[in-house]
Amino acid sequence: MDSFDQTKAYAAQEEGTAFFDDGREIELLNYMYRCPKIVNKIRGKPSQVLALIDEFARTRKYLMNVGEDKGRIITQLIAKKKPQVMVELGGYVGYSTILFADAVRKAGGTRYFTLERSPEFAAIIMALVDLAGLLDVVKVVIGASDESIMRLYSTGELRHIDLLFLDHYKPAYVTDLKLCEELGLITVGSVLAADNVVSPGNPPYLEYVRNNFKARREKSIQSGVSVEHYEERFPQRNVTMYEKKFPAQNPNFASIGNPDLVYESELIKSFEPTGVPHVLLILLSIVCLPITILIVSTSLVIITIFDLISTPKGRRGTKPNTTTKTILVTGVSMTKGLTIARLFHQNTPHRIIGADTEPIPFAFSPARFSRSLDGFYKLDSPLESGKAQPYVMSLLRVIGKEKVDLWISCSSVVSAMEDAEVARLAEQQFGPQFKAVQFGPEFIRLLHQKDRFIGHVQKLGMLTPETHRCESGQEVELDLLLSQISQQQEKESKYFILKSINLDDCSRTNMTTRLLPSGPASPDTRSYIASLNISHQNPYLLQEYIRGYEYCTHSLVVRGKVQCFVACLSSDMLMHYEAIASSDPLSKAMLEFTETVVEDAGKSFTGHLSFDFLVKGEDVGKELKLYPIECNPRIHTAVVLFQDTKDLVARYVGVLQGEGYEAEEILTPRPGRRGQCYYWIGHDLVTLFTLPLLSILFGHRSVNSGFEDTRTFFGHLLTWKDGTFQFWDPVPFLMLYHVYWPMLFLESLRKGKEWTRINVSTTKVFLRGK
Repeated sequence: MDSFDQTKAYAAQEEGTAFFDDGREIELLNYMYRCPKIVNKIRGKPSQVLALIDEFARTRKYLMNVGEDKGRIITQLIAKKKPQVMVELGGYVGYSTILFADAVRKAGGTRYFTLERSPEFAAIIMALVDLAGLLDVVKVVIGASDESIMRLYSTGELRHIDLLFLDHYKPAYVTDLKLCEELGLITVGSVLAADNVVSPGNPPYLEYVRNNFKARREKSIQSGVSVEHYEERFPQRNVTMYEKKFPAQNPNFASIGNPDLVYESELIKSFEPTGVPHVLLILLSIVCLPITILIVSTSLVIITIFDLISTPKGRRGTKPNTTTKTILVTGVSMTKGLTIARLFHQNTPHRIIGADTEPIPFAFSPARFSRSLDGFYKLDSPLESGKAQPYVMSLLRVIGKEKVDLWISCSSVVSAMEDAEVARLAEQQFGPQFKAVQFGPEFIRLLHQKDRFIGHVQKLGMLTPETHRCESGQEVELDLLLSQISQQQEKESKYFILKSINLDDCSRTNMTTRLLPSGPASPDTRSYIASLNISHQNPYLLQEYIRGYEYCTHSLVVRGKVQCFVACLSSDMLMHYEAIASSDPLSKAMLEFTETVVEDAGKSFTGHLSFDFLVKGEDVGKELKLYPIECNPRIHTAVVLFQDTKDLVARYVGVLQGEGYEAEEILTPRPGRRGQCYYWIGHDLVTLFTLPLLSILFGHRSVNSGFEDTRTFFGHLLTWKDGTFQFWDPVPFLMLYHVYWPMLFLESLRKGKEWTRINVSTTKVFLRGK
């Protein structure tokens, strides 16, 4: 059994829950049908539908699908046996249905039956089967498995099963198989494939198919077998997991089967769609180092020659006799800070000083080596000390020592309040000549805390999701019940999610997002709520779940006026940036919302502002409804879309020019042009090229399934821009991938820490359980 391919790892299974039937299945359906690529790239293409289901399960919520590894075993079996009729017991959301039915059709088969007890899950299967273009092959049968088998047999629709896939209620494996034997649906030549017989285990099934015909005949005539005795042989979770949905799950012991049948049994071990970290990234860095050195060396030689033969005129865009200022940019380790520093270097005569934290020794900030900086300072990290004071004092020392005229804060969420405090103290200490692009403490407290932000938006008279601040589990249950009472006249019930108010950016990856229905809390819901330890010190936000796509924005605000604005489609970890056209109604609506919030804040409002929205009504002919769910009063990585917009620098310099400065129209990047979309080659090289290629080589994926990823990778390589690499400033790129990240990986390995993912653009490692 080969090692697991980490690219296929689903989101973690939520402890203490059944990790299904909590609304995630409906959320998946909305996710699928709202995909912008649904018309051109997905509809009628089973492999693309499956890829999108996998994407949801990897980036949003775990789904108990068969997954690629186990699915490959069955599809190979289908290609070998070429079944005309295949039956699946337990379809869930249709992943296995689409995968196997497509394989049956390719093998020349004519019919694929999916038997699913849940009407809701069956409806989802039918919707996704339609999306995949498999309605001519697939028939979805709703009802208990034994009843559905009898109904198909009695109507004549099903006379023989060439291949039977069992993946439903575990105690019903044997009873349903015996029923099929008795009806003559399973005969000599039929093939059985049963999932989960090792983990979590199905001893009665293995015993039944492995016994010789004499032992099976003796067992078949035994009487008095009780349900309780039978179910004792299964893990308790597999006996009770469907109780909430179907209280009566007793297997039917009436059938004696066909004890004369003898099965040839083979046990094949495979993987659930989960995985573990590995050292591939370190090895990849070493392999790619010669190529990176060649590219960086070539860039440096050309730039050096160009500098020698050029007439010294100062930096590009400078004017003679312009007063030089000192500009401090913090957060330069991240793409957003480095982007601002480079813009100033190329388009002003000012001194650019960079500052940032460095998490461990020798994990140097890539920006230390940027040509755009005239100096770099290491700041004390608030995460390392657990206190804000060392970070605040180290930043104030830099401002004082360098006599900073303008500080542009590009720091992350971990120092949001600290940066606000530095802005307040620096203005007091260094006088009116010091300016900062950073909101003060009062605005940060209002916008950064989720409950205060939602309350503020409501006061402004704008639409928000239904939201409740909860300081105990009892409050959550009460709010869920009251919400049901208040919406009894509505056609559609509401679902809610719980979000920690104190949650920082590094912890988001470990947060279990679960849909909670309005109304009385079930025992399972109570157990989940209790596991969160909600209290006065650890408050949560109970917020209405809005089904729709998520968007993010970035804007620069100077003295109560929006100076630049861009909106993008968002995701849990955004690594591909493509601006929405400023003329798009959705972009206009988000800009209007931003301007309303900014106008209310007044003339002292200067800083970076980002909002997260969920959107309803994007379909043609439907009313557009914008739901703000979060505010990030700091710079967003989407500023990379302004990387070639030199006019942006003038908007920042306007902070130094006093209240008389009046900017022109709001700056927006031009979407859709060649080179105006951004990605990070290190991220894509791993996720879209290296691991898919290895998966194909080791037989984990077909060539066709991996082709789309590699085609996307080369499309980005040829037509998009890398967020970190600049030809005139290449060394930060080298340091990022061959010094900074390898050092962090080695440190994690040394300390035995596991990471779940990394964000190349923000230089963050998300540690498991941290």
